[in-house]
Amino acid sequence: MEAVLSLLADEGYARLTTAAVAKRAGVSTATLYRRWPSKRELLLAAAGQIGEAEADDVDTGTVGGDLRALLAHKRAVLSGRIGATLVALVGESAHDRELAAIVRTSILEPTREHLEAIFDRAAARGEAVGADAASAAHLVVGTVLARVAFAEGAGHDDLLPGSDVTLLIQAIAGDTAQPGPGGRARRR
Repeated sequence: MEAVLSLLADEGYARLTTAAVAKRAGVSTATLYRRWPSKRELLLAAAGQIGEAEADDVDTGTVGGDLRALLAHKRAVLSGRIGATLVALVGESAHDRELAAIVRTSILEPTREHLEAIFDRAAARGEAVGADAASAAHLVVGTVLARVAFAEGAGHDDLLPGSDVTLLIQAIAGDTAQPGPGGRARRR
């Protein structure tokens, strides 16, 4: 599966072939076809393995701080090979419902679950949140993937600039996430 994922990241879906996967994996195409009879089956198997590393459950004491920590994690994970692979998978998933479901399960759902935990902590502290976890997950993943898709050059040092982080936090948490004196979130 590593060979499929690295080829997707390096070459994109259109140039992914079983021959290229076999060569990179150091096996014969016959070996691949015995287990995965088509390029699509191979892709579906690989996509199911792509789930990103889970973010640490950081409790900073504010919804804004927790969101900032989650966004820093997304930036770190998706700025590498996983991000490039996901861009290729998302593009192809527009034409394949099964692939779309796999991408949703491996990327969008863990983000939604993490946001639910952040929102639960915020509610326990009396902080209001301006979005539901499902909508917020779409905003986070969509923004980061768009930055990956349109990044220029290697390194992606500015993959998720501070202005994007600020806008995402404002959209998700509203005014409660705005830094007040001492860096703490202010409440209105």
